[in-house]
Amino acid sequence: MLPSPSSSIGGKGEGKLEKDDPVDHSAENQLSSAEKKKRSFERSLAGPRLQLDQTEINHIIAEASRGSKFYNNQVRKDDELNRKIAWFQAKRDELLKMAQPELLAVEAERILAEVEATRDLSQTIVHVDMDAFYASVEVKHDPSLKGKPFGVGQGVLTTASYEARKFGCRSGMAGFIAKRLCPQIILVPLNFDRYIDASDSVRRVLLDFDSNLMMASLDEGYLNITQYMDTHAMTAGEVVSHLRNRVEEATGLTVSAGIAPNRMLAKICSDKNKPNGQFELQFDRVTITRFMRDMPVRKIPGFGRVTERCLEGLGVETCGDIWKNRVELLVMDHWFGFKGLCKAYLGIADNTVQPGKREERKSVGCERTFRDKTDDEDILNTLADIADELCKDLERLQYAGKTVTVKYKLHTFEISSSFGQKIHLYQGGDSAGKFLLHTVAHPQIAQELLKRDLPLKIRLLGIRLSTLKDLTVVEKGIKNYFTTNMATPSEEESPIPADVDQSPTLPSAPALDTICPICDKNLGSATSNAQLNAHIDECLNREEAPRPAKKPKVKPGGKTMLDWVTRTR
Repeated sequence: MLPSPSSSIGGKGEGKLEKDDPVDHSAENQLSSAEKKKRSFERSLAGPRLQLDQTEINHIIAEASRGSKFYNNQVRKDDELNRKIAWFQAKRDELLKMAQPELLAVEAERILAEVEATRDLSQTIVHVDMDAFYASVEVKHDPSLKGKPFGVGQGVLTTASYEARKFGCRSGMAGFIAKRLCPQIILVPLNFDRYIDASDSVRRVLLDFDSNLMMASLDEGYLNITQYMDTHAMTAGEVVSHLRNRVEEATGLTVSAGIAPNRMLAKICSDKNKPNGQFELQFDRVTITRFMRDMPVRKIPGFGRVTERCLEGLGVETCGDIWKNRVELLVMDHWFGFKGLCKAYLGIADNTVQPGKREERKSVGCERTFRDKTDDEDILNTLADIADELCKDLERLQYAGKTVTVKYKLHTFEISSSFGQKIHLYQGGDSAGKFLLHTVAHPQIAQELLKRDLPLKIRLLGIRLSTLKDLTVVEKGIKNYFTTNMATPSEEESPIPADVDQSPTLPSAPALDTICPICDKNLGSATSNAQLNAHIDECLNREEAPRPAKKPKVKPGGKTMLDWVTRTR
């Protein structure tokens, strides 16, 4: 018979526990919390590709990197993240004390219904993902690598073969860590020209299935095969099987695919039957929500390691936990976006598939990772090589730009940058400040930016060009304005008929207003050319003033989150 709570355990009078005495679990909880933090930190070192139960591999990685600069930097970042999580937890508790849970639960249900109303199951979206793309291209180039554990990249792995992944090796892992996990691993250098050629070959095949192919990177993309299915009277599974066979026949490379009603679900599904497989999710609300219920939040595209850890701190590890913790997450809407979390829980996302627009591109960059460098001349020479490589990319992509940023990573793995704010460059006597293709990325500009911070000890260096201009677009600048608006009409195009008396006694036509082509300001009809030119120069040289912040729109009679949180009981 088990002893009652009030009975003694052990010797006389020892270990006596009264029935109503509170049990202190603080030490146990602290131990549990510390163990969770330790395991979470080791998972962050191992990376997202590994399963959560691979604690032995995680431990090996932690021990192999312990004491290194990388490890120390990760410890620093982890401490910062733990403080951030503690702040979120304190803020949640503070807001919940002022909240009325019943009203918050009702509001959460209203938002969920609002999101559910946007569900669209009419389109069939496919996400294609090449299998270990860089590694597969290297095997095709060197068949002797087939079946062997190897990684692409030497200082840091860009990818690893499936044989190497069995040992825990992954992309983004330091080479020395990979060797500790898999002593027999072979490290091969990168060859981007080879990967670009292979990607182009795959892309040509995919375009036969959807002319609006949306490439997300060299080795993955999205297609909408709805029209192709209708035209060829094929099911989604048949189309994707045919697509995968076509890719393998044309390139010798295998591809995995996911079929779903939107891009988010399709991307998740493409990882289900890797490598060289496909997975189709039923287009049914109940099936989709059940599919998402036990899905780890880290699997949601766009949810990174920091978001995962912060949500874990609020009790959310799977998408199903989002609904279980809806009241807590609703009061934290400002930081986590409750409506976006509801979309993840319900499996609702954008199903638009179209190629990226050139004007949407914000920057073009190039960077390199290497062993620690300390010599100033060596660093500047490396920067010059990177600038030359960036020039080639700009010429190939047909972009120019004005703003140069030099990025570097210190030997301690801390990232910094030297920023050139709108560097205007000129060509010949043109005073309009043209965007130039080659000069923008010229080594001298990047070197001047980096010299401000020398001497340095770095392990990564890069240049990024922003404030871009698309060189494929027809010029519509000031020169074009003056050419089209101030040209003298020929006799054939003269607006005055030949039979009209043009003597001084004829009433003059009203003068046209002068409009600035830069700011569109009406300068009046009496403005002279000199005054117009002076105004244009002022517009061009004026520093861009910060735009006033937009006030949030509040619907008449609408309720804000503050209303729900602070409403009295």
